[in-house]
Amino acid sequence: MAKHGEQKLLDLLRINQVFMELRPEINLSLVSAFMAAVIKHPKTEDDRAPTIKELSILADVPYTSMSRHLRYLGAKERTGKPGLNLVEVRENPDNKREKMVYLTAAGEELRDQIIRLLR
Repeated sequence: MAKHGEQKLLDLLRINQVFMELRPEINLSLVSAFMAAVIKHPKTEDDRAPTIKELSILADVPYTSMSRHLRYLGAKERTGKPGLNLVEVRENPDNKREKMVYLTAAGEELRDQIIRLLR
């Protein structure tokens, strides 16, 4: 395997280890959901937050799976157990049926930590 390919795999391993420090049972589907939220996170005040549907398309997972992953990454899991509090899902004020996804302060901090790892 080329050195470049090995480096990418090592980067992925390091990112996964950061998440496992938060919660050892975390899986790559949850990491992918968070990374999709990071990629689509608004860059400026004028940018719109992504919807769950947009994130599910980006991550190539069903809407229901993305919704479940975001709940786990949010304040509280569906079981009532505390979540990771990395994202917040809010109703779109312009379309009540649509949910918008925002990074929390903890999510932004984790995003920054991952970016530092990749430098």
